[in-house]
Amino acid sequence: MYDRLKQLETLRASFEQQGWAYAHQMFPPEVAMATLRMFETELGNSREAYEGIWGKGPFTENFCFENYAYRSPFHATILWTLTPYMQAMTGKELLPTTSYFRVYRKGDVCKLHVDRAAAEYAISLTLAYSDNIAWPLWLSEGNFESENSNHSAAADIPEGTQLPMLKVPMLPGDAVIYDGVRKLHGRAEPNPNEWSAHLFFDFVDRHGPYAEHAFDRRGDIFVQPSSFEFPDVDGPKEKAS
Repeated sequence: MYDRLKQLETLRASFEQQGWAYAHQMFPPEVAMATLRMFETELGNSREAYEGIWGKGPFTENFCFENYAYRSPFHATILWTLTPYMQAMTGKELLPTTSYFRVYRKGDVCKLHVDRAAAEYAISLTLAYSDNIAWPLWLSEGNFESENSNHSAAADIPEGTQLPMLKVPMLPGDAVIYDGVRKLHGRAEPNPNEWSAHLFFDFVDRHGPYAEHAFDRRGDIFVQPSSFEFPDVDGPKEKAS
């Protein structure tokens, strides 16, 4: 049994010292499995039935099943409710930006890159592997300073760049928390599974240089007061016979 409070203290120290931390079973395996099942139920599991995005990102060579947080209340809620966890882990007053779900196929890679400003603080979470073969996340030991100094867009690694890399093996429910705009990261080895499913969550410091990216610039839509109206009587009126 894990002492989550002690784990959080260790993660925070690791993040402060090296800019990243490995969170073993951030989601219990059963919760990771249930979360993936919810995505499968909500979005579908074939190209013909899928209701998310059949897309190819800037760092993938093949098309993948994808979904972004603000296309789904279920997905967005996971992102928002992780905010207190990330605040405790980083010691920063954070706001969520965005999240995306992706299913990679066998042989896929994710090119080494740094993220756009919206991923100032990032989580990479593994949900499942079809063949139970761990597929490591690569992460730079040091910081990578992109030529795109304001991080207005994600950027892949320039040819010839030499930077020592770590390979972090990840089991279902495991996560890596890292500085998304300074830590070079990706999955440079081909996926050994028929498929693998992952979630990515991004946050910004509400007092930092990228605060404008909070809620992926959709705050005027979501951060609004609510109100409820009720009928004058309890329950529907019975029709006269």
